[in-house]
Amino acid sequence: MKKVIVNSQDQLRFLEQSEITHCKSDNCYTTIYLDNNEEHIVCKSLTKLFKELDPLVFIRINQSYVINKNYIKLIDKKKKVVELNGNKQIPFTTTLSSLLNLIAQNAAVLLFLCVSI
Repeated sequence: MKKVIVNSQDQLRFLEQSEITHCKSDNCYTTIYLDNNEEHIVCKSLTKLFKELDPLVFIRINQSYVINKNYIKLIDKKKKVVELNGNKQIPFTTTLSSLLNLIAQNAAVLLFLCVSI
């Protein structure tokens, strides 16, 4: 899996995609949240960053958030939020069935890859 490069004034940091829990958009900046509670801001839109992430692992659940499906703890159907490990709640704007299809579709592709190898 490719690493995500975070460019700051003094250094280049290489982030493992497996450590990314979610990403949040803020206009042309995106904040990347890691499982160790670190945050990194990149001067890149969420759309551009999403294209660099592994499509088998990351799903876009609304206009402002991309999440790593491996960190999903629960889905609250009434509140329409996805809760990640660490109790971070993120709203989803798709229908529940669309969200489940995104999660299952990626899982089915991964299952197919594992079986076909």
